[in-house]
Parts: sequence; C-alpha cells; structure tokens
Amino acid sequence: MKHLLTIILSLACVGAWAQGTDLGRLGRNLRLDIESTTNVGGGNFAPMWLSSNRHGLASVRPTWNYERVALHRDMADDSLRNWRMGYGADVAVMFGGERTFCLQELFAEFAWKKIYITLGSKKQPLSLDRNESLTSGGLAYGINARPIPQVRVGVDWFTFTRGWWKIKGHLSYGWKTDGPWQRAHLDDNGLLNQPLGNSRRTEGTLYHEKALYFRFGRRDKFPLEGEIGLQWATEFGGKSFSFYGRGWTLSQTVDGVALPSGFTAYKNALFVLGNDITDGNINNSEGNHLGSWVAALTWHGRDWKVKAYMERYFEDISQLGLTYGISDHLLGLEVELPANPFLSNLVFEHMNSRNQTGAVYHDYSPNIPDKMNGRDNYYNHNIYTGWQNYGMSMGTPLLTSPLYNKAFGQGGAIKCVNNRVRAWHVGLSGNPFTGFDWRLLMTFSRNWGTYDDPFDDPMDQTYLMVEAGYAPPTWKGWSGRLALGIDRGDMIGNNTGCQITIAKRFRF
Repeated sequence: MKHLLTIILSLACVGAWAQGTDLGRLGRNLRLDIESTTNVGGGNFAPMWLSSNRHGLASVRPTWNYERVALHRDMADDSLRNWRMGYGADVAVMFGGERTFCLQELFAEFAWKKIYITLGSKKQPLSLDRNESLTSGGLAYGINARPIPQVRVGVDWFTFTRGWWKIKGHLSYGWKTDGPWQRAHLDDNGLLNQPLGNSRRTEGTLYHEKALYFRFGRRDKFPLEGEIGLQWATEFGGKSFSFYGRGWTLSQTVDGVALPSGFTAYKNALFVLGNDITDGNINNSEGNHLGSWVAALTWHGRDWKVKAYMERYFEDISQLGLTYGISDHLLGLEVELPANPFLSNLVFEHMNSRNQTGAVYHDYSPNIPDKMNGRDNYYNHNIYTGWQNYGMSMGTPLLTSPLYNKAFGQGGAIKCVNNRVRAWHVGLSGNPFTGFDWRLLMTFSRNWGTYDDPFDDPMDQTYLMVEAGYAPPTWKGWSGRLALGIDRGDMIGNNTGCQITIAKRFRF
C-alpha cells in the first residue's frame, strides 16, 4: 500500500507540473462527502438490491452499518484546458459486515486533450452510458464489486469523418488485493486447509483489461445514434492454493503454486496467448479470459430519448464469434421521459445465461480428435476463484455472488454456484419536485445452478426495492435516503430489510 501511495502522489506532482505548476488550482473545486448508512433486516441476508451494484460498499448480512468519508476532484473541472487533473480517496469503516476497513477508492488521473491515464483504485462506469441506478448491471464489467487497483491508459471519444464516427478505448494492468480476505474467509468457514476444490484460493492475482468502442451518428444532423464495442478482461499470475486439474492433483496448501507473472505473462494476457499449467499439450490461453460484445441504438428526441442495448457475454474464445448467436445475453430498453412529476426514467431488461455454448465439453485427444465446446461455467475457473472480488461478482449480481453460498450449503466456497439464470428486470425512477427523487427495482429470476452441480429443480427468486431520497433546498449539502427491500423465493430465501442513509456534501 505504501508503494501505491508513493506512485499516486508522484503522478499527482507530474500532472501538476504538466499543467504549469499551478498547484493552487488543484485545491479548488473539491467535494468532501461524509455519509452514514445503516441496514437493518430479517432473514439470512440483506435484500439483494440493498447490497448489490454499489461497487462492493455494502454487506450481504442482514444488519450492518458503515461510516464513510470521500474526497474528490474531477478532471471535468479543467474542461477548458488541454491538461486536466483529478484525484480522489474514499474510505469507509464498516460494523457488522464481512470486513471492517474498506479503502474503496484511491487514485490520481490526468489527461492531455483526449488521452488520459488513471493510476489507482477508481470506480468505473458501465459501458453504453447505461442508467446505473436502474439497471441490473453489466455481464462482464459491472458495478457490483470493489474497484481493482490498476494503471489505465485510454483515449476518450475521438471524432473523425466530420463527426460521424467516434472511437474510444482503454488498456489497463492491475492487481487484485483480496488474497488476505480469501484466506480469512476460508479460515472463518473451516475450509482453509481442506484439499481440492472447495478450499481453492488465490493471492496476488494480476488483472488485465482492454476495450474498444465505436459510435456512429451526429445528433445535430439526425437523431439516431449507434454504438458497438468489445470489452475483454483477464486474470493471470499470482499464486493458486489447493487446486486441481486434468491428470494431476495438488493438495499442498502451504506454498501454493506460483503462476507465471513475468513479462511473458503480461504479453500473453494482452494477446491471448500461452497455456495454463493444467492444460498439458492442449492449446489454450494463459489465465482466466472473459468479456462481452456490447451494442446500442439511441433515438434522441427534443427532451426525451429511447435506448435499446445488448450485451453478449463470453467466457472463452469459443463464444467470441457469432456461431452461438445471442442465446446468452442482456437485452435492455431505457426510456428517458420529458420532465413531469410522475415518472422520469424507465429501464426494462431480460438476461439469460443458461446456454454457455452447450452442456457437452471435450478437448482434443488422440482417441477423439474433435473438440466440443461447452460448459463455459461463467464466473468460474479451474485455477482462479473466478470473476469475483471480495466475494462479490464483478459482473451482474444475478449470477449469484460467493458471499451467498451458505444458502446452498457451500459456506465459504469462493466460486459461483449459480450461473445458469434467466431473469426479467424493471427499474423506474422519478423526480416529483425539487430535492425529492425515488426509484423502484423489481427482478424475477429462475435459477438452475451450474452444469457441473445443477439444482434438483429450478429455483425462483424475486427481488424488490423501493427507495426515496430528499435533499432539502434550505439545508445546503444535506441529503437523506430511505430504502425498503424484500426478497422472496427458494434460492436465497425470504429477506426483508430497511436501509437509511444520511449524507453531507461540502464544496471548496
């Protein structure tokens, strides 16, 4: 952590120097947020929408509280300059949750024209400019788990062909910091020294992310705008403890297995090359690769808009092409209405992850030379603990996060035990009058478990949350929120909860 702080402070100094050493300006336009959130409930868990899609700053336990302090300066405050600088820190102390101290954000970033670099742990928005307060989340890059510390270099929307086409993208490398949490989680559940799959954990896992997006259209010429993109992530390197693969078994839990973490490993993550230690002579790619295609069409009215969007997830290269269609998908419709006192925004989504390129899987072998794709096993991997960070799924919360595994009798296992899901989701919000807002989330899901460990019968689960917020115009900077959540179903059970947030924002 000391090295991370040193690098971030050094970057801040470089950015300040690049902007003409105007250090005083970097202390202006600051936001200081102080917040207290308390969740009280009954059942085995807090209602899902009171815990999910909050960048990991919550707990799945029925009753908890956190006290939070955050300081930010946005690069947008330098929007009239070529050189821009931003930084932030967000710290919380939690009582009754899975951990006590949470360093949610610590970052510095600067940009020159359209090129930017971000160093540290920073919350990133969903692709396609989706409504984050109403969506069920993203399949590959979501808002459900804590941000991963990384170095990210990117290009913001760059215009060419007289403004009809725009392009943006980014490339990043980082490292996951949840290794100590994984060890403590297994220890708390009596699994730390058990051999093989249930006690698998990792330490020092490296992270790679890349994405490229294209946008077509000019709103000043025609109201229809389109966007398409490819986003790709990889977990690699680090150490894996007590895992097993084809043809060999390791039950050693003291030293673990050190996975490649040198220059070649970084190159293999970037270009999707190499082999895992479990692959033998089978051609594969090193690390845990996943991602998604995203696309959207937006019609802009004078004071309203309608957006239809799609995300098609893939767990490995077999589903990267169009062979398997869009049977596994997130399809969404977002409507932004003209100003009125009743309903401002509407989101409807359908999600399906049941296919996973089929139920049959077989690699090449001397006896059977034909490869059969299947059982992609979303959010899981045979070496890594899968697409999770601190026990929360890094994509959609509808593919059940490991922190809920005690509902399935698998306590501390750090894996996704329910990734074959079909769900319907509705989100509504409104602003009836100045300072007051509300939102409603309703989700119904049918769940089949996994191909390797299916449920005896499909399990249904319904999630509901209604929330209202008020910022009194005469109490500058003060705001409060009250949310009620209800879960009903066979999977994570019947949970009811209430969440209260009181916040104060200072501006300098």
